[in-house]
Amino acid sequence: MITTDLLKISNNQGSSWGDSSRINSGIISSGGSEVSESSVTDYIVSPGGMKYYLPSYVGDICVPFENQVFDSLNKGYCFYKEYAWLSGFGVRKITEKKDADRTITLKYFVCSCEEFNDPYDEKKALKKRRTVSQRCGCKAKMILKYMGDNKYFIKTFVELHNHPLASETGRQFLKANREMNISLRTICFDSSKVNIGVSKSFYFAKEMAGGYGNVSANLHDFRNFSRDVKSFVSERDGQMIIDKFKVIQETSESFYFAYEVDSDGHLTKLFLADAIGRRNFELYGDTVSFDTTFYTNK
Repeated sequence: MITTDLLKISNNQGSSWGDSSRINSGIISSGGSEVSESSVTDYIVSPGGMKYYLPSYVGDICVPFENQVFDSLNKGYCFYKEYAWLSGFGVRKITEKKDADRTITLKYFVCSCEEFNDPYDEKKALKKRRTVSQRCGCKAKMILKYMGDNKYFIKTFVELHNHPLASETGRQFLKANREMNISLRTICFDSSKVNIGVSKSFYFAKEMAGGYGNVSANLHDFRNFSRDVKSFVSERDGQMIIDKFKVIQETSESFYFAYEVDSDGHLTKLFLADAIGRRNFELYGDTVSFDTTFYTNK
């Protein structure tokens, strides 16, 4: 149940493809083949003097080509993400077209630097966030078209970029390539249960992976996930503790608990007694004192 919830929480960060130098473990995303540092620095110059960047080698199997067929739209997207990871750029999903029965007939996948930022509209008088945008109108893209039987083919593929591509050591910082996978989420979640903060849980994941470059997320992603977990729990904390006590009661006949709720369904009173507590009551009388912060205040 916890694993399913962790998969639902904060599931919007980056892709599932990792650095080819990463160790093959549950914490680290893996995929692709080894690429030299020079493979992402080649460029050609147009007659007008514009530089267009092109990966010199990403493996023949990983390069998309027109009329290439995929068994599903998601498989085509994952294939393009792997190519983007090896090439050194991020991917975004944009325009799509659907037919009468809501089947996607045309889907655009573009470089994360596609388009330009919208100019600031003084009439709206909105305070914009101070962010550094890398969008420069890049035309690199892949367009998939539906061909029936849930299959798609590449209708258009543009390989050239109008911006430098990320090096092999810099790919980990691309937003589209960061992801809080289930292993990282479990580390962050389990650490919080023993009062280990977000920063320390991130450093712990780094040590397990062998370095920052081998972790498919950064500290900011860990903090966002911790925020999403707290938001997910929110008003469910009372019900969660009752459900936990019911599970304990099924496995231990000596465990007893009782609770009361108000008219709005909020938990107002809770009493519990386990086997040790009952034994202490028999030995020491009708007064029992316990410290609820025993495990936290060390």
